[in-house]
Amino acid sequence: MTIKDINEKIISDAQIQADKIITQAEDKTKEIIKKGKEEADNIKNIILGKNNQEASLKKNKILTEANLEARKTILLEKQKIMEGAFNKALESILKLDDKDYHNFIKKLILDNIEKGNETIFIASSDKNKISKDFIEDINKTLEVKDKKGELKLSTSYLPIQGGVIIGSGKVRKNISLELLLKKVREESEIEIGKYLFA
Repeated sequence: MTIKDINEKIISDAQIQADKIITQAEDKTKEIIKKGKEEADNIKNIILGKNNQEASLKKNKILTEANLEARKTILLEKQKIMEGAFNKALESILKLDDKDYHNFIKKLILDNIEKGNETIFIASSDKNKISKDFIEDINKTLEVKDKKGELKLSTSYLPIQGGVIIGSGKVRKNISLELLLKKVREESEIEIGKYLFA
């Protein structure tokens, strides 16, 4: 084998080796690119998933807050309706004509006195409606029912809107319109609530 043959053999082997290395490098490059693309796709999907999850959470939070606000507003409106209904009831009693108001007050007094010698306290707004003569008329009714007919009308007025407060010594029985309607409201609020808050 001559030097030329050896030289050609070295060049040929080098060429084969180079081709082999280049092919391996190209395969490795393709594999790296493939893995890089897969990794990039995975990262992209994770980011998109997180963004979608965050967007979904934000959307749910906004919807929940909006629903709570809507319920709160509806509840306030329903409470206003209920408050208005009881205020109208109070107004309608206060606007009764004298005869009907007298009958109403007389029944209140007769249903709530114990001995018949109590003091009747009224609101200053009722001073022209409830007189000593009115109380005397109730005393006559009491006497017919075999009770003391000694009710007295107080000359001092109490800060109530209507109705009366019955006093006996230091004990006072409150049957003012405010308290009566408060009791009625407490008893009927659940029933009214069924219609309003259903």
